[in-house]
Amino acid sequence: MATNNYGNGDIFVMCSDDPLLKLDCSQELIALGRSKLPDAEFMLFTHSDLSPAGGAPNLKLLENEMSDPGLFGGDRIIKIILKDLDATAVELFKLIAGSFRPGLFIVIDLPRVTKATINVKPVDPTPLKHILSFAPGSSGAALLEGKDKAKGKSKRTPSLETRKKEAVGYMLAVGAKFLPMYPPEGDELRNWIGARGHKYGVTIDANAIDYIARACDNNLLIIDHSLQLMEMMRDGNSANATLSLEDAEVYFTQDSRYTGFELPVAIFSTDSLKALNIISSFCSGEGMNKTAAVSLLISRMDESINAVYQGKKEGIHQADYNKRMAFFMANNIRVIPSQEAHLKAIRSMPDEMLDFLNLCLTEASEAFSHFDVEGAYRALQRMCLANRRSVTNLSDGLFA
Repeated sequence: MATNNYGNGDIFVMCSDDPLLKLDCSQELIALGRSKLPDAEFMLFTHSDLSPAGGAPNLKLLENEMSDPGLFGGDRIIKIILKDLDATAVELFKLIAGSFRPGLFIVIDLPRVTKATINVKPVDPTPLKHILSFAPGSSGAALLEGKDKAKGKSKRTPSLETRKKEAVGYMLAVGAKFLPMYPPEGDELRNWIGARGHKYGVTIDANAIDYIARACDNNLLIIDHSLQLMEMMRDGNSANATLSLEDAEVYFTQDSRYTGFELPVAIFSTDSLKALNIISSFCSGEGMNKTAAVSLLISRMDESINAVYQGKKEGIHQADYNKRMAFFMANNIRVIPSQEAHLKAIRSMPDEMLDFLNLCLTEASEAFSHFDVEGAYRALQRMCLANRRSVTNLSDGLFA
């Protein structure tokens, strides 16, 4: 069967654990979508929107947006941020394969996946067409179950791994492009830092490049943020000079600078002042792209809140060391202070506070999807103010 017998959809699936690589790729893809669909409405869905409170997949809103052209035209540019290629992603892929239509441009943000998972043959999506729901117990699930019975197949539910590959096959058949991306290392990383510096009008000395890579622990997002700030700190007289090792050392020996990754730790620790400072520092620096910064913070909080929901459900705080470490690695929580903060939230954060944070995240996502960056920013600030005593009062005015 040819790869695109059933469609050649504008569907792009970014697969990487590196947020900056995905951010750069996302901006390029959204620009491509704008060039193809200049009047399209942009919409953002996070994992929390599709699987609220860690529960069963709930794709109803997305189903409606994909199937209903609406009164003012049906063009949509839809970005979807997923936390994993899990059961929610499987249902999402089947929904897209069964409902994709002209006028849609879809970008999916997914963590890194194995080559074996996406190196599969296309699967005929015809049985999925015109089915709006595939959740267990739905008409779509019943139809597929009936199809299996008609063929004499076993009633045994296929493994998640098998369902993943089948869902990827459906996506490939309608023209989806999977884009695996890996952070550069060694000489490639040095070249990347040099090229990134040129992007901001900075020529970087070779010794400074090595120093920056070590100081930022090879983290591309922190490197990018630091390069922008280092350029802004330079005197006007040295604007055309090469950024030296001494320049880099001055920057990194000053007060610590926030990158956004510290936000969940501050919020889960109810350190409101620090959380607010992190958001302000990360989003309001001169020359920074506030829209990109807010989008990244929304994604980061979505990952963390879902990790806490999942950890509470699985009782991770009572698990042994190896199981806890496996949980942290699966949720991309690799730094010890972050692990400790998430574990504390799993162990002792009241459900009403976690639900409040999730409501704020939903508000931020909805505001951002309607290009209200300031509204999304305010929702993130509201998350920073949450603590056990104030959460009730804050909730009262959340959607006022």
